[in-house]
Amino acid sequence: MVLAFLSEFESKDFDSIKIKNLCEIAEVSEPTFYNYFSEKGDLLLHYIQIWGLQVSAFAKEMKLSESGWGLLSALFRYTAKESKKNPRILLEIISFQAKNKRTLKQSKLTGAERVLLFPNTAGIEELNADGVEGIIQNALSIAAKNGELSESTDWKSFGMVLGSCFFGVPILAFQLNQNLEKLWLDSLSYLWRGAGGITKE
Repeated sequence: MVLAFLSEFESKDFDSIKIKNLCEIAEVSEPTFYNYFSEKGDLLLHYIQIWGLQVSAFAKEMKLSESGWGLLSALFRYTAKESKKNPRILLEIISFQAKNKRTLKQSKLTGAERVLLFPNTAGIEELNADGVEGIIQNALSIAAKNGELSESTDWKSFGMVLGSCFFGVPILAFQLNQNLEKLWLDSLSYLWRGAGGITKE
């Protein structure tokens, strides 16, 4: 179903995608869809969890998950590379979250789903799959534990700034036809160093 969803994003925006069409592409019935998702937005949240898991797997593979800086750079690097395949998806996620004023909750990915998605990744059951907010919070927890930033850091405010960077920079990058990965990593580096941290590549 997620693959059908992503294929529709290649030519349509979120509001134009119809559940009926998704079911036809995925070759499942609409009742089957509603057994798993109460609405189309839940499917997007499901994809965000999968994407979050992909970021965590990428960070682990690249040995970036042991530091706050490393995990944040993995978040920006992986997402930038993936967005090159279909820039519309990232912008639609940003748009969806900007327009949605209520808290949506999606069932967590099960251990079986994780293993099916990443059969060759050891420890996949324990990796973070909570989307941008969860990855940022995890990165800041690691940074605090490692002493990567000052003890006086306002972690909540810094987390909000990092989130603003994640969601704001892509809009400018696409509007100005700039390299998203470079803009993101430059912005992250400025924020991190401004907070007293040292960047390690």
